[in-house]
Amino acid sequence: MDNRFTAIMVAAIVVVAVIAFVVGYYINKPEAPPAEEKIKIAFIFPGDVGDTSWNEAGYVAMNIFVGRHPDIEYTWIQGVYDPAQIRPQVEDYVTQGYNLIVGFGFQFEKPMYDVAQNLSEGQDVYFLVVAGPGSYKHPRLAVADVRTDQTGYICGYIMMQLTQTGHVGFVAGMDVAELHRSWIGQRKGIQDAGYNPDEVYHVAFVGDFHDVTKSSLLTYELIDTYGVDVLKTMGDGAQLGGIAAAKARHIKVLMSETYHPEIYPDGVVLYEIWHWEIAYEEWYQDYLAGRLGSETGHVYWLKLENNGITLEKGAISGDLWNTVLDLESKIKAGQIDTGFTE
Repeated sequence: MDNRFTAIMVAAIVVVAVIAFVVGYYINKPEAPPAEEKIKIAFIFPGDVGDTSWNEAGYVAMNIFVGRHPDIEYTWIQGVYDPAQIRPQVEDYVTQGYNLIVGFGFQFEKPMYDVAQNLSEGQDVYFLVVAGPGSYKHPRLAVADVRTDQTGYICGYIMMQLTQTGHVGFVAGMDVAELHRSWIGQRKGIQDAGYNPDEVYHVAFVGDFHDVTKSSLLTYELIDTYGVDVLKTMGDGAQLGGIAAAKARHIKVLMSETYHPEIYPDGVVLYEIWHWEIAYEEWYQDYLAGRLGSETGHVYWLKLENNGITLEKGAISGDLWNTVLDLESKIKAGQIDTGFTE
């Protein structure tokens, strides 16, 4: 009897001890540390990211950038072109808690400035306008741009080595930002090659980035009216239209923004490629370091010196490619004036 009683008491004590241990464990169990919040970045593209031009350059750069930062949460949208669309989209991303918002085009500057004006002091939100004119200044608003005057200079110089008629041309979307800067550089390159750009250089700005048909018609006009046989193209559909007409008439082309040798393999002699991931990275690092918001006027330049803008060989001779490399080296060394200063 005593043994049975003792066994029961021991068992009861063990059960009570186990229960006490379990209850105590869950009462005193340390809470798991909260998951670290990811930095959220949104990218807004005005056109089709498969356009082989402006939007694709930004989209490819986005993928390179976020691929280097798995800690970032990101989203993107395309086809937001009109300023009336832009502000609601930007405000929606702010509401969703995005910290960094990229607008890929000059038309994003005013809507982003307006949104920045209405943010409270404690909101951790900053904007980057790619190719923004810098007309609207705000500590939360930065600009990324590209030194197309540098590559424009090389293109202008090389076009004069290629032409058989003595007449070259430039077909582009609008006379703004990087397109205007390229025009400046091309004129300077033509001049330094020993020609008067007012006599041999013919330009058509389409007035729209999406009108492929109008761009083709303007290119045909340059060819038929002036005898243009080497063409520089730039800007979304304007570039596609220019290349299509050049291909139909079998003239040489210097392509901008992306590398697509399949479009006109025998006719594109030089590819000018823009690496916007350079600007994204610099802006992001400034955000991490707390340098954004303290002052206005942040500008992140793509240029030959930081490999933000590069040239790739197309259907061009080895001798002319060596000329390209020589000019590039001299521009990097500050030995050539391309007609533009930052």
